[in-house]
Amino acid sequence: MGSTLIDLTRFAPLAVVLGAVAVATNPVFVRLSELTSVASAAHRMIWALPVFAFWFWLSRPKTGVRPPSGKHVPLLLLCGLLFAADLVSLHASIERTAAANSMLFVNAQPIYVVIGGWLLFGTRVTRNFGFGVAIALVGGVLVAWQSLDIGTEHLIGDGLGVLAGILYAGYIIGASRLRGRFSSTEINLWTCLIAAPILVLVTLASGHSLIPQTPRGWGLMIALGVISQGLGQGLIVWGLAHLPTSFSSVALLTAPVAAAVFAWLFLDESLTSIQIVGMSAVLVGIYVAWRAAPIASEKKSL
Repeated sequence: MGSTLIDLTRFAPLAVVLGAVAVATNPVFVRLSELTSVASAAHRMIWALPVFAFWFWLSRPKTGVRPPSGKHVPLLLLCGLLFAADLVSLHASIERTAAANSMLFVNAQPIYVVIGGWLLFGTRVTRNFGFGVAIALVGGVLVAWQSLDIGTEHLIGDGLGVLAGILYAGYIIGASRLRGRFSSTEINLWTCLIAAPILVLVTLASGHSLIPQTPRGWGLMIALGVISQGLGQGLIVWGLAHLPTSFSSVALLTAPVAAAVFAWLFLDESLTSIQIVGMSAVLVGIYVAWRAAPIASEKKSL
């Protein structure tokens, strides 16, 4: 049994990279969907549930599913709400701006996490972190400036991508506070259980349909939940548990790069030279800030 585990952990780097690539398919499924951004977010959570249940079964905890105690319920609910809001913002961003832009800004969440820790908990921020933030900001301005040249709607989409990153950072901070009680797999499962009904209710309250009209529409929604959320996040969470943060921070930057490639292949999107320079600066800034982030535990909380 031990040798099998050792053999499996050798695939941890590949798992993180493949997970990041799987997450990067999200914009393709959302853009091609027959449904609204909120409805597609609901489907993402619904179809991810059985996948996360399978991941949980594979971990086979002796205690089974641990019911949350009274003090953990508010934080679990908050995490589910933040993740639901993150998906709504991200999917709305994908509908308005370049897919690569959306994935870039939401993947800047490591910066938002440390800033949130500094504001909420007084976490010390290093000079190198500030340097990384400055590089990322310059790159972000270049990307946003290019969007403004295209149209105001694209700039709004970029802003929604930033908002999605901030909301996801809030989710990560909350999830890190739950890790003393729950495993990452359990947190993912509880997040789905809470976020799914919230997104379904919001979709119905807004008067939009949850039902795709064609088999292709159903296939896109199932793939969104299974591949982008269940498989992608599941592989990332498993891989990060067996890897040093220095590798993980680089591997996760695969997501915005892969998103740009998928958008070029399936959505006929191309990047200008200014966008490429700006995105490169943001990726470098994220990496520098991520390496300088003072809290190792929060770096691995997905």
